[in-house]
Amino acid sequence: MNSTFSFQYPSWFIIFCIALGAAYAAFLYYRDTTFDDKDSVSRYWKFAMAGFRFLTVTILAILLLSPFIRTRNTKTFKPIIAVINDNSESVKNSFGKDSTEFQKKLRTLIDKLSDKYEVAEFNAGDDLKRGIDFSYRDKSTDLSAAIEQVNDLFYNQNLGAVVLASDGIYNKGVNPVYPAAKSSYSVYTIALGDTTIQKDQKLSNAYYNKIAYLNNQFSLKVDVEENNLKGKSVKLTVVQLETGKEPKLLQTKEIAYTSDNFFQSYDFILSANEVGISHYRISLSSLEGEVTYKNNVRDVFVEVLDGRQKILLVANSPHPDVAALKAAIESNKNYQLDVEFAETFSKKLNEYNLVILHQLPSSTQKIQNVLKDASEQKKPLLFIVGSQTSLPDFQKAQSGIVVKGSNDKFNDVTASVVKDFSLFTLSDKTLQAVPKLPPFTCLFGEFNPNPSSKILLHQKINSVETDFPLWLFNESSDEKFGVICGEGIWRWRLYDYMLNKNQDATNELINKTVQYLSVKSDKRPFRVSSPKNIFEDNEAISFEAQLYNANYELVNVAAVQMKIKSDVGSSYDYQFNKTETAYNLNAGFLPVGNYAYNATVKFGNSTYTANGKFSVSPLQLEEMRTRADHQVLYQLASQHNGAMHYINDLENISDEIDSKNKLKPILYDTFFTDSAINMKLIFFLLLILISAEWVTRKYFGGY
Repeated sequence: MNSTFSFQYPSWFIIFCIALGAAYAAFLYYRDTTFDDKDSVSRYWKFAMAGFRFLTVTILAILLLSPFIRTRNTKTFKPIIAVINDNSESVKNSFGKDSTEFQKKLRTLIDKLSDKYEVAEFNAGDDLKRGIDFSYRDKSTDLSAAIEQVNDLFYNQNLGAVVLASDGIYNKGVNPVYPAAKSSYSVYTIALGDTTIQKDQKLSNAYYNKIAYLNNQFSLKVDVEENNLKGKSVKLTVVQLETGKEPKLLQTKEIAYTSDNFFQSYDFILSANEVGISHYRISLSSLEGEVTYKNNVRDVFVEVLDGRQKILLVANSPHPDVAALKAAIESNKNYQLDVEFAETFSKKLNEYNLVILHQLPSSTQKIQNVLKDASEQKKPLLFIVGSQTSLPDFQKAQSGIVVKGSNDKFNDVTASVVKDFSLFTLSDKTLQAVPKLPPFTCLFGEFNPNPSSKILLHQKINSVETDFPLWLFNESSDEKFGVICGEGIWRWRLYDYMLNKNQDATNELINKTVQYLSVKSDKRPFRVSSPKNIFEDNEAISFEAQLYNANYELVNVAAVQMKIKSDVGSSYDYQFNKTETAYNLNAGFLPVGNYAYNATVKFGNSTYTANGKFSVSPLQLEEMRTRADHQVLYQLASQHNGAMHYINDLENISDEIDSKNKLKPILYDTFFTDSAINMKLIFFLLLILISAEWVTRKYFGGY
């Protein structure tokens, strides 16, 4: 750190400041004869006091020139080396019982690198985490995501190299070579595991629908693989597990391994005989000498429903939004969608739970019979307003909004989420994605909602947020309906995929809308729900709860307790956290199995309860591949100016980084400018000079 002194005026003005100080001191003490009659010592102090006054006036005059101090602060940043340790279960299996040697050598390498570089340590598996703990508990491996996250974390920083210790097996994401291709740093890999083909048999895949319907049959397809077990025979069995009962054997198949590289698919037809979550276990009988027995067993969970919701979509004419709605709704297996056109539609509505009217009623299709039947049967409706909608007929068909506009003028509007919307909740990812989605095409005019309507999305025209609704709901006389005031859902789905590589945001928005409208109103004062009934064992279990008062308003003044019991007798107690108007609970991770929960809340003089069931299924990705893939590691290193190493020579990585990359630290200069008048040192210097002169004058009798 170094500082320089500068002035806003020419520095030679200091001469005038010195002259002013000298003139002032001379004028004051030359004419003052108070100290001339004293002894010689006082005369010497007269010159000292003149000096004090000279320095004081000179410094004050210099401060009038507005001097400032410019300080330069230089920081040195070492090159960064990111060390990523594959923390998945497959690596643990490759070590066997002991990984001590590898841990010691990797720690030695990190210590050696730390002498010259800043080392950032990470565990990779389900996701990227700071620090290395060698626990090897992660249920999946996503190396590509780990490298992408390192790229993001050290974007525009001095990242010199990445050291990746892995067996090369990835079962999520893409080949890690691809995201690393855009990087400028070197990649060094440490190859773990065994690439030789060992004796093993496994259930490599199980294909089934996670949802089945009561009294229907469903297919279960299983892939069996085998290596180096030619001539052996095993049994493939499927059993159903039920809490408190003995496993029920459903089907058995005899398998004879006819080669050392066997692969065969087997089909089972099972029956859904009971509503709820059915737990099935597929297993291969064990053989001596297998490298692992974990992949001989696979558990699957199937949710059996009493019937799916039937949705009818009636459109005025073909439109890309119709296809987008169909794809989004059918992404949920609970819904069956029928698409019809108004011109040819003649069905009855009694078999449907919800009717979607796309740009209907129109000037050519009044659909009076459809609207009459829906009103008589109290069928919920979802109106989608567009350029073909007849506004006068639309106003007669619903009471949730009044649209005053023209069918030949349009606005492009984006969506703004209403924060206090309470009919249902959307995930944080969806709430963040919706404002980024492309514009809807809305009629130009005024949109005046009924005060009883619940608005989910407002229209945002250019950068101006309006009170005009884009997406709203209303309920009157037990008849629910919704209105989407524009067209362009197909654009949302395309952009959602481009933005997130999936269409989860638009699917959730549409399916939550369909769910709210199609399900009969739930008037229970206390409810508990979870986002799904089947969780994987690397997913946190979460719940939401709502409590209503006598006026059917959301409240959260009371404490909500929950007890979760497993099918093996374990019990877990929780208390919900309060949100703005409701409750939520993150129950964390639970072991594989079936669970039942009971939530209770005491509100006023009443105690309310809510019950339900869910299951946790095993994520068995790490057991499916037992042979290390060093080719991936070699390709990753060779394409990025690095090298692949094994455990016995990983200490050489540090020397290679030093010799190959010649990484240099980066110096960052920061400049600070401050007025000299703010310096405490100058204040205390002036105070000392003035005080010294005053004390001396008093001592020698001056006034």
